[in-house]
Amino acid sequence: MLAYPFGPLVEGTWVERRKRFMLDVALPDGTMITAHCPNTGAMTGLTNPGARVLLSVSDNPKRRYRHTLEAVEADGVWVGANTQNPNRVALALARARVAPFPAAGEIRPEVKYGKAERIDILVTGEDGRRTFIEIKNVHMLERPGEASFPDCVTARGAKHLGALADVVAAGDDALTVFLIQRGDCDVFRLARHIDTAYGEGFDRALAAGVRFAALRCSISPEGIHADGLIPILDGMTDVQLSQAARVAA
Repeated sequence: MLAYPFGPLVEGTWVERRKRFMLDVALPDGTMITAHCPNTGAMTGLTNPGARVLLSVSDNPKRRYRHTLEAVEADGVWVGANTQNPNRVALALARARVAPFPAAGEIRPEVKYGKAERIDILVTGEDGRRTFIEIKNVHMLERPGEASFPDCVTARGAKHLGALADVVAAGDDALTVFLIQRGDCDVFRLARHIDTAYGEGFDRALAAGVRFAALRCSISPEGIHADGLIPILDGMTDVQLSQAARVAA
């Protein structure tokens, strides 16, 4: 399923990333431009000079940089690099009632809750029961066929897990979706060696009843395609994986 179409893109070559937000790119005709880099994280495995990149183009005259980084070629596949796109994809899939999102209910994006928290998607059923859905962008591949998250320490991510556990304790449902922006993986695993606190938070949230799902997407110049769910190997028992599959059905 094409969940998010890109529109017209420009291809170029990665030259240098500067100040996290700027990326120098060489166009095929040799022209050098600076593009906006919406990914402020480590971008582990994607920051290789000479790599092919895909850039979207804005016609907004008020923008400082017309081009935005959408994808980088790594390990022979396009990998999504725009961290705003996973929420767009997830919202489209939720509205289409695609697994692992709820099959019914009112859908609202970016809703405030708790102590200054903000949830990516809130689905409210006819019975008033709510499902709080957190989306996590995944691009890293540490081993062949195995996507992993996070690629750097994320205190904010660990905080979100605690907030979702509180949601479940209050009687609502909570779901974290690891949205993988590359199609060359078959399984997902936490990168506990990178952020032990996030791994511990995952364990506590899982024990509290927070559900987790890993959703693989393939990237092409056409856009972002939702391929479907893949197994989470870390911390998920066979029973929990079966439950996740039933929710997704």
